[in-house]
Amino acid sequence: MHSTSTPEETLLLDAAERYIQERILPLRKTFRDRGIAKEQLLEVLQGLAQFGYVGGPISEDDGGYGLSYATVGLLYERLFKAFPAIGGIAFISSEAAHWIAEDGTAEQKARYLPALIQGTQIGCVAVTEAEVGSNPGALQSTARLEKDTVVVNGRKLWISNGSVSDVMIMVARTGEGKHGLSRFILERQDGYTAVDIDKMAMNEWPTSEIVVDNIRIPKTRLLGDLGTGLRGTLKGFERARCYVAMISCGIAEAALAEAIAYARQREQWGKPIGAHQLIQELLADMAMLTEASRLLTLQGFQLLDRGTRCDTETSMAKAFATEAAVTVTSKALQVFGANGLARDYPVEQLYREARVLPIPDGTTQIQKLIIGRNLTGLSAF
Repeated sequence: MHSTSTPEETLLLDAAERYIQERILPLRKTFRDRGIAKEQLLEVLQGLAQFGYVGGPISEDDGGYGLSYATVGLLYERLFKAFPAIGGIAFISSEAAHWIAEDGTAEQKARYLPALIQGTQIGCVAVTEAEVGSNPGALQSTARLEKDTVVVNGRKLWISNGSVSDVMIMVARTGEGKHGLSRFILERQDGYTAVDIDKMAMNEWPTSEIVVDNIRIPKTRLLGDLGTGLRGTLKGFERARCYVAMISCGIAEAALAEAIAYARQREQWGKPIGAHQLIQELLADMAMLTEASRLLTLQGFQLLDRGTRCDTETSMAKAFATEAAVTVTSKALQVFGANGLARDYPVEQLYREARVLPIPDGTTQIQKLIIGRNLTGLSAF
C-alpha cells in the first residue's frame, strides 16, 4: 500500500511515521475512550505541527508549510492508523486555520494563524445545529450587525474540538436566502460555552454543544465577504470529506493489520487459523475494501490540489471508505472470534470508531444524493 512520492516527501513521511510510533501510538491505550486534558492536547499538536499536520496545505506566505493535499493525505493516513481521534483534533484545527488563510484579512491572518499552525491554540468550525445537519442553508443562528460590532446568537451541535477550542469560526445568518449566511471568528474569551457529548467511541476527540448568547464582537471578525458563508462552508465540506474518508482508511488498515497478525499466531485444529480458507477469504475481502477506499480517498486529495470542484469524487470517497471501514472492522471481529469482543484486544474499539464515521460531514445517504444529483443534473433534495 505505497504511493509514489518525491524524495523530500518520503523523508517527511518517514520522519512523521517514526514520531507517531514513538510519541503518539503509546497514547492510544492511555486515553482509550476518555478525554485528554487540553494541556496534553496542546503538547501533542505542537509535536505534530513540525510535520505539517496543522496548516500543511496553507501557503508559506501565510505561515504554513505549502504542502500538497496529496502529501497531507499521506501524512494523515499514518496518524489516523495510529490514533484516529488525535488525527481528528489536528485536522479540524487545521481546517479552522485554512478557512482563515483562504478568506481572512491580513489582520486576521496575523492574529490567528501563527498560534493555530504552531499548535499553541486549537480551532474549531461551528456549522451544525440541532435541526440542521447536511443542509447548511437552513441555519438559524444569527449575527446582527450594529455599526462597528456584531451581536451573535445561536446554539451549535456536534462541533468537533468545541470544548477545547481557543478560536471558533461560526456560520450564522445575516440575511435571507443562500446569500444570507456569513462566517465570524469568535475567541474563547468572548464567552461562548461548550459541553461535550458522550459518544459510543472517540471520546478522546471532544464533540460539543456550543451556546453563543448575545456575544458582541468587532465587525472586523467577519471572515470573508458578507453573505459568502454558504459558499465557503461548501468548499470546506469537500476537504472535510476527504479527511473523514482517510480516518476510515486508517482504521481499516489498523484492523487489517491486527487481523493478519492474529490469524498467523492463533492456532486451531493443529495450524494457524490463517491457513484455513474461510479466514483467508475474510482477510482478502478486508484487504480489497481497504485498498479501494485508500485509492478513492487519495484521488480526492489529489483533486483538491487542482483547485476545481470535486464534490462528486469526495462524496464517493467519504461514502465508500466510511462504510467499508465498518465492514472491514466487522470482519476483523470475525477473525478474532470471541476474543474480538474483549476490550483486551483492539478490534472492538476499531469497530466502534468505524461505526461513527458514516454519520458526520454528511451521512452516506446524503453523499449518494450528491453523487446522484451531479450524475443526472436532477436534485432529489
